[in-house]
Amino acid sequence: MFGKAYKLKSNNTLKNSEKKHLAQRILKEFPAATDEKVKELVPVKSNTSCMKLMLHSGESVGVYVVDNVPMVIETGDVLVPTVCALWKVPDLLPTLIIHSPVLPKLAGGAPLYAPGVTLADAASFPRFSRGALVAAATADNSAVGAIGRTTISSADLLRTTMGVCMETLHVFGDLLCKEPKFCKLERPKLQPPAYSFTADITADIAQLSIQQPVREEWPSLVRELKETPHIEKTTHFPVLNEPKTIPDEEETQVANNEVSQFDETLMTDMSQTEEDLVPTDMDELLQWCLLSFIKLEGKNLQLPLKTNLLYKNHLMPLCPSHRTLDVKKSSYKKMSKFLEAMQQEGLLEVREVEKGVSAVVAVCAAHPRVRTHRPAPAHSPAPAPDLAAPRPPAVRDLYCVTAAVAQLLAPLKKGTALSAAQVRAALAEHVRAHGLAAQPGRLRVDPLLAALVGPQESISWESAMSAVLGKMTPSTELCFPDGSVKLIKSRLEPIKMQVVTRSGNKKVTLVSNLESYGFRPGELAREVQLGAAASSGVTRSPAAKADQLMVQGDQTHFVAKLLIEKYGLPKKYLEGADKALNKKK
Repeated sequence: MFGKAYKLKSNNTLKNSEKKHLAQRILKEFPAATDEKVKELVPVKSNTSCMKLMLHSGESVGVYVVDNVPMVIETGDVLVPTVCALWKVPDLLPTLIIHSPVLPKLAGGAPLYAPGVTLADAASFPRFSRGALVAAATADNSAVGAIGRTTISSADLLRTTMGVCMETLHVFGDLLCKEPKFCKLERPKLQPPAYSFTADITADIAQLSIQQPVREEWPSLVRELKETPHIEKTTHFPVLNEPKTIPDEEETQVANNEVSQFDETLMTDMSQTEEDLVPTDMDELLQWCLLSFIKLEGKNLQLPLKTNLLYKNHLMPLCPSHRTLDVKKSSYKKMSKFLEAMQQEGLLEVREVEKGVSAVVAVCAAHPRVRTHRPAPAHSPAPAPDLAAPRPPAVRDLYCVTAAVAQLLAPLKKGTALSAAQVRAALAEHVRAHGLAAQPGRLRVDPLLAALVGPQESISWESAMSAVLGKMTPSTELCFPDGSVKLIKSRLEPIKMQVVTRSGNKKVTLVSNLESYGFRPGELAREVQLGAAASSGVTRSPAAKADQLMVQGDQTHFVAKLLIEKYGLPKKYLEGADKALNKKK
């Protein structure tokens, strides 16, 4: 995370209330935390500040600094303790013991592989699930030297001998530890660590997935399990690293019964192990995602597909959650070079569709690599927020009856909202009742009409309607999708789009007045970001009363097309709609 240079965006001192909130978050997110341990991390009378950092990858993180020592890292909504915090509270996270030469490799940006971990028997090995935060200490020093997120569970780590087991987040010696704003950080020299057996493990030890079945891909492990004579009475775990002896018939029967029990949970373990087969090398991971994309979507793909949308909207979503897809960290460095290499292999064809714009125009779903590729098993994703939910209300221009036209439109009361067609029907009824139709297209003026149009003998229908509507109050009726109706005694301002220039001569598109039409700027910003492949967000100018949608570049064409064609917003309620739609993309 801090292996490359980062930028400092802000540094703010926390109030006492904010320090208490931070302490409560630590208690909530870390089960091993207690009030005493939290007070050691964030003392009440400490000088605590929050540094907002922009990482080299573009991710924004926060670092909570206590008395010039970094204690907690905030990434997204998750807190990650630093190595300095675990020097004070070592048992805050499960700790793995790694070989001493491995720590410099982690500081260089490498992940932790299973052979670098010193294993122990299942009873004393720490328990954790895949994706959990864990710490790592070297075999000669129990002071934590690295913190990361696991890619496999503790049960799988005990029985595997290869593959990545932890993605590194923070290592002693990275640029965060060398920050000049902090006091000089030195890793303490403590006694060699050892895995410890705790009583609470015995109670729930049977729930560990280590008891899951041994897969057919490892027949030697199955044979060793069946032939292992020693089965611990308290934990019921086979000790795989003990020397084999010839078991008697009774012990063999017990071992065979336990192996048969393992088969009941075989299928639940299959999907997790298959995900672990996803390559960790960035070049191979890019190719793996592309093969999965062609395998899953190649037959129903709408071509041409722009290369920037291919990477962001198709390849990145196919990357498993415990992996990170970044073309800049691969040997290709750029998406164009990666696609050139894949085109040479015959997987796809890339062509320049516009000046400076490349797109995928064909894919080869029958390629041998595609046919033999196995994508990750499909998981039921969490229901995504419905971006199409905030549909605009049905808007009608109405006119409210005023005292000036109340007698003409009787028996309607003052304040009644009418459409233009209803006003015309009421005027036609008055003309028929008083015989005012003089000739086609014109009508005679009686005293009631004379009060509205002035003294004259006759008037055209259009002039009479304009005069009557001019004496009424223009109003707007909003009929929302949930059935609720809102009447505004004024004309509703249209949605405004404007392109402004910011610092560095960069253009941004500002869209205001969205909330009046039922749109949520935050959800609309996410949809625009995916559809236009441009950075977008929500902002508010100093004089504005509502939020604005801000999109990088001139995106008036895309926004107008989205609001009018997808959400059905009438053009007249979008300022400059015709000009934006006629503009070239």
